[in-house]
Amino acid sequence: MQLGDIIQVSSADRYIVKLADEGFGFIGQFVSISTSDETIIGVITDVTHSVKDDVLGYLSQDKKIKYQPYIEDYKESYAIVHGLGRLSDGGGTYSIDKPPHIDDSVKPSPRDEIARFHTVHGRPAAPYLHAMRDRLQPAVIIRMIEQLEDAVPESAGMLRLVGRYAKRSA
Repeated sequence: MQLGDIIQVSSADRYIVKLADEGFGFIGQFVSISTSDETIIGVITDVTHSVKDDVLGYLSQDKKIKYQPYIEDYKESYAIVHGLGRLSDGGGTYSIDKPPHIDDSVKPSPRDEIARFHTVHGRPAAPYLHAMRDRLQPAVIIRMIEQLEDAVPESAGMLRLVGRYAKRSA
């Protein structure tokens, strides 16, 4: 399932994604961005929905059928994605030296990809969480931890401690 495509790259680790459907994506969701030569793992930090002002309220119900192709595109949904690092054969590399491109596909990260990203030298790890506590909202970190506990159950004890700290910060 594709969440959407990148429409703006603000920096090496911040991207705006036009969502394919307003029901897709949630804050704290891990995503995979497939670039030409690597996969970038990121997290959704914000989701916005808007309606084009020039359509809102102007068409009557009987006219909507005539203008259906135009009406289907009156809603816009976007997600802001924070890049966490690159997925490599040995696990996660927690830096991004080459950002994705416009129109690169963004998909939800499958459970096995999340586990592989959070494995360094065969051991569970999430070293970026401490560094991100000032950059990401506590609600984002809490949702990330919930997904991590599911994908990497052997690190649940450590993640619960981080989760308690994030909840106190909220």
